[in-house]
Amino acid sequence: MKTKNLIAVIAAALLSSCMPQKEVAGDVSFSREDFQTTKELSNPQEIAIDSLLNPAGFRVMNDSVLVVVNQPNCEFLLELYSLNTLQPLAQLITKGNGPGEMFSCALGLHSNASDNFYLQDPNSKTCYIVDLKTLLNSRKFVPDEQFRYSSEVLPTSDLCLLDDNRYIGYHMWYLDDKQFSKVDSPIGYYQKGEDSGKEMDDFTFFMASVNGARLFKNPQTQELWTADMHRDAIRIYNDSLKQIRELVGPDHFSPEYTRRQIDAPVAFVTFADECDYHAYTDYYITDKHIYLVYEGNKHFDMKNLSPVEIFKLDFDGNLLCNYKLDRYVYSISINRKEDTLYCASRPSVMEPPVILKYKL
Repeated sequence: MKTKNLIAVIAAALLSSCMPQKEVAGDVSFSREDFQTTKELSNPQEIAIDSLLNPAGFRVMNDSVLVVVNQPNCEFLLELYSLNTLQPLAQLITKGNGPGEMFSCALGLHSNASDNFYLQDPNSKTCYIVDLKTLLNSRKFVPDEQFRYSSEVLPTSDLCLLDDNRYIGYHMWYLDDKQFSKVDSPIGYYQKGEDSGKEMDDFTFFMASVNGARLFKNPQTQELWTADMHRDAIRIYNDSLKQIRELVGPDHFSPEYTRRQIDAPVAFVTFADECDYHAYTDYYITDKHIYLVYEGNKHFDMKNLSPVEIFKLDFDGNLLCNYKLDRYVYSISINRKEDTLYCASRPSVMEPPVILKYKL
């Protein structure tokens, strides 16, 4: 190597060693005071659609299409409406065991990044991946793909779809208490169409009412996030599903558990203090940000639902904004400009939800 080039290489190496290196953020314990900003959200606009059947929840796609999932007692389980005209675009999925039929339906739609979303049939444990444009053009339930998912997956959590063969699911039999759980990790890789073959009597305790998390992937990396439904803890995992970071807050729940024997093959696990802890209950992600619905409630009252907060974070875990809402909301959607929040709301679980629009 010529002397001139060697000197240049050495100088570059010295310069690089002198430059500050980016630190890897560790675990964080945070409070509401740690958010960069706090905003009060109140007096939203109501979007009234008289022809709705009996909705369970809503999502907005492409800032223009309202995707409605109905209660199981409806003739159609899925409806599509135009947000511009408030007129129906399609009514899909009748009740039954035949092709294109279900007895109940859960919607997996938490991002404005694409036209794809998924539907879960908890009775047959089948996941259907669909395309919005296909549904609108055909006005028929025509899935792009369908597969059976494992009976080990907690049905109230999410599926994180990865590729043609795999997905990540939250383990139904996991609890962060070794007294009750034989499962080491809350999440795992699963092969589409394959099941573990394990049934309820393969485990000692059933804890579906006290475990679970909102489950999603960083759209820019392979990191996986879980936001616990019953503890105010957010955990981040690498692609080997090893936990690499945890954000705990803002109320620092520490639930304890107890067993309750009922007439079933296994004993049920409940909260020891007879509370009903609700933490992170819904989410929506954009290409840069995460919006987490936080209930922060130790005494969940179905007849009198309390106002919630929505936490805005980036994918580095920075706490950007705490939106304090004037009522209980769920099924949130954020438009592409990130200046509008759409959501479902109701004062109690006995009343039908309404569609609301907040300005962020």
